[in-house]
Amino acid sequence: MLAIFILIAVGMQVLSVKKIQEVHRRTNGVLQSRRDLLLIKAAINLSMRLAIAYIVFFVLFIVMLVVFVRNGTPFTLAILCLFIFGIVTLPVGLMGKQFEKKIKTMEIKSEDPEIERKYQQYLTQWNEPRFQLPD
Repeated sequence: MLAIFILIAVGMQVLSVKKIQEVHRRTNGVLQSRRDLLLIKAAINLSMRLAIAYIVFFVLFIVMLVVFVRNGTPFTLAILCLFIFGIVTLPVGLMGKQFEKKIKTMEIKSEDPEIERKYQQYLTQWNEPRFQLPD
């Protein structure tokens, strides 16, 4: 069971990283147009949705551990499972944050000031607890 939870958590992070890499590849790390902005928005939305899903998933994992402990599983084993889950998923999450920097530090080469304004707005909203960008 622990392995399944770890695989799902790591899989969510891999999905987010792949989307960020795709956006970075398609834009060459430069924001120039509204099309680029839409690509960035899609990557941020996916990242935000997966973050919410991960929180729900983690709470479900804890609830399952509590149920197992109530049904006779040793408390120390449940704590060990939680510790192993954290040890494996924490570095994966930190690596994902490094990939997010590719989006957060894109060069802006656009004559349209609205593109830069929207990009900055997206970055600000990305740090807020949301399911997706509002517009």
